[in-house]
Amino acid sequence: MHNATTATELDHWLRAGGRVVAASERAVRAVLASYHRQRRAEGLAAWSTPDVLSWQSFIRQEWERRRTEGILILNAIQEQALWSGFIHASEHQTALLPGPLHRLAELCMTAHSLLCAYAPQLLDSRSRRGWLQDAGVFSEWLELFDSECRVKKLISAERIADDLTSLLLDSAEIRPPLLLAGFDRLTPSQERLFNAWGQWSLVASAERATDVHSYVAADPATELMACARWCRTQLNADPATRLLVITQEAQNRRGELERAFLRESVPAEFSLGVPLGTIGISRAAAMLLHWLDSSLSEHEIDWLFATPYAGSAPERAALQAFHRQIRRRNLQRPQWTLDQFLAEQARVQPLDSWTHRMRAARQRLLRETRRARKPLEWAEQVPELLREAGWPGEEALTSGEFQAMRRWEQVLEACGSLGFDGQPMEWRKFLSKLDQELASTLFTLESEEAPVLVAGTAESAGIVADGIWFLGVDDDSWPPRGSLNPLLPPEVQRAAQMPHATALQDRELAQAMTNRILQSAATVHFSYARLREGVERRASRLVAKQIADLAVKADSLPAELTERAASKPQTERILDTSQIPLRATEGAIAGGAKVVTMQSLCPFQAFAVERLAAEKWDAAQAGLTALIRGNLLHEVMSLVWGGVATGGIRTLAELKSLLDLNAFVTNYVHTAMRSKLPASARERMPVRYLKLEEQRLTRLVTEWLRFELRRQDFSVEDAELKHEVTVAGLTLRVRLDRVDRLNDGSSLVIDYKTGDQKPNQWDLPRPEDAQLPLYAGFALPPDSKIGGLVFAKVRTGEKNLCFAGRITDAKSTLLAELNGTSSLVKNPLTLDQLDAWRTKIEQLAQDFLAGRADLDPREIPKTCETCGLQALCRIHETAAYKGTADEEEDADE
Repeated sequence: MHNATTATELDHWLRAGGRVVAASERAVRAVLASYHRQRRAEGLAAWSTPDVLSWQSFIRQEWERRRTEGILILNAIQEQALWSGFIHASEHQTALLPGPLHRLAELCMTAHSLLCAYAPQLLDSRSRRGWLQDAGVFSEWLELFDSECRVKKLISAERIADDLTSLLLDSAEIRPPLLLAGFDRLTPSQERLFNAWGQWSLVASAERATDVHSYVAADPATELMACARWCRTQLNADPATRLLVITQEAQNRRGELERAFLRESVPAEFSLGVPLGTIGISRAAAMLLHWLDSSLSEHEIDWLFATPYAGSAPERAALQAFHRQIRRRNLQRPQWTLDQFLAEQARVQPLDSWTHRMRAARQRLLRETRRARKPLEWAEQVPELLREAGWPGEEALTSGEFQAMRRWEQVLEACGSLGFDGQPMEWRKFLSKLDQELASTLFTLESEEAPVLVAGTAESAGIVADGIWFLGVDDDSWPPRGSLNPLLPPEVQRAAQMPHATALQDRELAQAMTNRILQSAATVHFSYARLREGVERRASRLVAKQIADLAVKADSLPAELTERAASKPQTERILDTSQIPLRATEGAIAGGAKVVTMQSLCPFQAFAVERLAAEKWDAAQAGLTALIRGNLLHEVMSLVWGGVATGGIRTLAELKSLLDLNAFVTNYVHTAMRSKLPASARERMPVRYLKLEEQRLTRLVTEWLRFELRRQDFSVEDAELKHEVTVAGLTLRVRLDRVDRLNDGSSLVIDYKTGDQKPNQWDLPRPEDAQLPLYAGFALPPDSKIGGLVFAKVRTGEKNLCFAGRITDAKSTLLAELNGTSSLVKNPLTLDQLDAWRTKIEQLAQDFLAGRADLDPREIPKTCETCGLQALCRIHETAAYKGTADEEEDADE
């Protein structure tokens, strides 16, 4: 068996009670998993746990055994807090904001770690006296750090190796030999420590793989698909096989990788975790803590109520229904404090149990935040606050959720350790530290021994497999390129041979990793995508050189890995032609012509919105939404043209008689802002902003009325006219913005628009907008003479003010100034058009009544882009949509 030398050596060593030190926790798990599999293969039911430690665990264990002076080893969050304190005290420009301060502190920790591992002699401040600029500033912070540690008996985890080396050199004890596994190379600090320990050796290198392949794919997606299919093929041949997939983009492409393996039914697990703050149970906890003290965005609340962590199932259903009701009533807001949400809920839909818990949790926090507390006290309060709020819910936790909750508790405990210096902390600062830890802590589920492991190049050290596929090995990516640490002088980094100090060092490390990969499996595949991110790539010359003796060249992927094998489908497609007619008891449909328009655009959209109550979710905006602005404009126009009922006007003559048009409009705008502006908008928006909005609307309406002064004589018959109409048996509630009587006695139907609507939206056979044609055919008295249908484009700027539509004789009845090139003149309204529209609208109404709900967009993908129901109809999965997308890509090329 390949790797027999490595596997046998490790196994014999561990069975004899020898100690193995592995480069990482992942390497430890790999060694243990191999050892346990071997014992099970021998038929054993129980055996002693072997002595395998990671590098960090080994040095800490040995140091703690020898140091008894009560020195505290700083954890990462404690060390980061110290560095942040020194940076903040220095009044460095990055200390002004928490984000940059946190990142600079992490950069300092990295620089300190590099010095400890590669140049510990430079930890003596006297050896850094010539450092200038950023390096000089870092040197000063490092001196403060060392002084603080000496005074308070603290030690960085990065200093343990050097201190342990000194202790070992001063001791004459005989120590057992060590076997090292998973080290691509030893740092100078590691090598000194192992030499001081005594006898040690690296796991012997296995023979290089002889079954080596190099492939070139058309693009990354094809490359990944081929890798997943290869894994499936290997598992079909031998379910017990162990496969390793190596990629440098495991974090960035994780979702894509998971989907590829899922499509091929390949059980895979990842060595690199995801930020704990993105895991549902911990994210919900963090959100609840924030909501108790500040606010959450609308989409965060929506997400929270959809999880099982915010209460019982009935409570969550009620909360989701209430949240939908808020949007329907146009009460949404970008941010909700808990008090605002509870107050709105009490008015609309009380939910006693959930409300009582949240109020109790908030009151508890308010009591606790009256003074600063030690971080440990805050860490003890957090579980109580979350318990009051109902987290993590009533449902039994899955294994993954339980593991994530345990990891959350460990992070919370680490944040509590910030009190090592005895200083109190404000609640919000503690919560900010908790957020940072959740974002930086990677969470990985306990290994379930999946046959396929996905790992990065460094994480794969110490792992042996039956087959390996290394993705993305092009010349730009392998060897990988890094950058120097900006806080250490470049000449120091080069002299100490720190990572990325020179291109040669990066190449030598990549070469060592490649050799290790070639020695870790019997079969090794290298692959790269010819075209990635729009740039052509070529095979890695480093890999090509290392496998040159095998006469391996980059070939195209085998057909069996790129073409899906014919197989019996697991699902059966049927043509569903059934229809569910609208019941007569369902009554009139609000929204007027909208349902007819949707039936024309896509029958499924009309069915989903009007029959299934599906809704597109428009996120709340910080300012007034287009809907609110549109409603305000309509209200002002209704008041202006309301005649005696509103104190307004009705005719062109009355408009011309107004002496101060701006003052006239200002009065009605003020009235509309008082009556139609939602209370929630008035509550959250600054008075100055609303005043500016009032001035904008006044100016807009005044400009429009000045434009109307140029019209031929007219009078207003109705403004904001509401009634019910019946179209082929379908009852609709409609509202006409305005109907004018023209100088020839005909009626002009006007619809106010602030956008750029065009009359070609009415074109048959499938109109994009059926509103005005429906009004003309069904909302006016039967004996009415239709003189025209127009959009009144009420937009800022004199050149943007105009009518657009179809009028029987626009020059004589609307604007005498129009010339022959005007669309209104060139495309007059005809009786044939009215008849054709009427017939089409009746047909659309009949289709809706009959329950026709075909997934048949008018124009793919344009119609689908504004629909918002893609998750329901799954249009993206249809061949028609995919074909249109491919055509667009070809056109772009």
